Amino acid sequence: MSGDGSPLPTDGLDALVTAGRPLSEHWPPTSRYGANAVVLANDRHGVVARSVEALAALPDDLPPSALVGGLAVMVRLYAPHRVTTDFDEVSQGRDETIERLLSLGAQRTSSGVALVEHGVRLDLLDAELDLAELAAMATQLSDPLERRGLALALVCRYALETAVLTDIIVVEEATVVARVALPVAVAGALVAMKVHAALAPDRAPGKAASDAYDAWRLVRAWGPTVVAEDLSRAPVPLVLGVQADLRRLYDDDVDRTVRWLASTSVTGVEQLVAQDLEPIAGVADLLEPFTVWDQGAGVEQ
Repeated sequence: MSGDGSPLPTDGLDALVTAGRPLSEHWPPTSRYGANAVVLANDRHGVVARSVEALAALPDDLPPSALVGGLAVMVRLYAPHRVTTDFDEVSQGRDETIERLLSLGAQRTSSGVALVEHGVRLDLLDAELDLAELAAMATQLSDPLERRGLALALVCRYALETAVLTDIIVVEEATVVARVALPVAVAGALVAMKVHAALAPDRAPGKAASDAYDAWRLVRAWGPTVVAEDLSRAPVPLVLGVQADLRRLYDDDVDRTVRWLASTSVTGVEQLVAQDLEPIAGVADLLEPFTVWDQGAGVEQ
């Protein structure tokens, strides 16, 4: 997708089929994510290429995982943005993955491992329990911290199960400098993860602002309807949580969100006002039908 929201041409690139761990063989729709090949321009420090090289070097037999976080947002926006030396995955076997990578020379960090050879860090989020198990817990938990933990587990697992196999190609001018094919979370799942993270009680304002801005950019790029459709197969507890988070960030507490954004150093963010952000809350309205009809409950997994 280019800056104006139109898909980039993929002539000459390998077209990959929808894969990852879909909820069904027809979801998400293949056409929604084009030919599933994304071209990213390398940043001037080469971090994007190093991150993709590190992903390409991971063993093929690790537990199922999907790319989320900032690098996944870049992929879904077809453009590098706020490049950092860490990237994130949700994993069906987090502990097993960490142990395997440590045995291959990685160094342990508080949230995953450092891939020293490439100068980047891989943060791993747990997505082991399936959606049915997690959704069943929703009525059993009353403690706010436990409910937030459950919400995180739900969005992580949903991101894993709806990820789309994507060919990520990093270029410098006309030269391909790094390439990897792996499951990447769809836009709606990334929005769900970003708004949840932005409202974490211990989230620093700067990071909360980055999360809120990423979610806004994803909705603006893909459109509220696509984002809502991406989440239409989610269990009702997950949809209700995303609804509440969207309304809080972009409607009820939109002035606070604007203050967060104004305090960051991201170019262009300081120009945003409440009127720019409020339409994003409209995604919550589009999710309303899915709060009473749990499509995911009857889908073959």
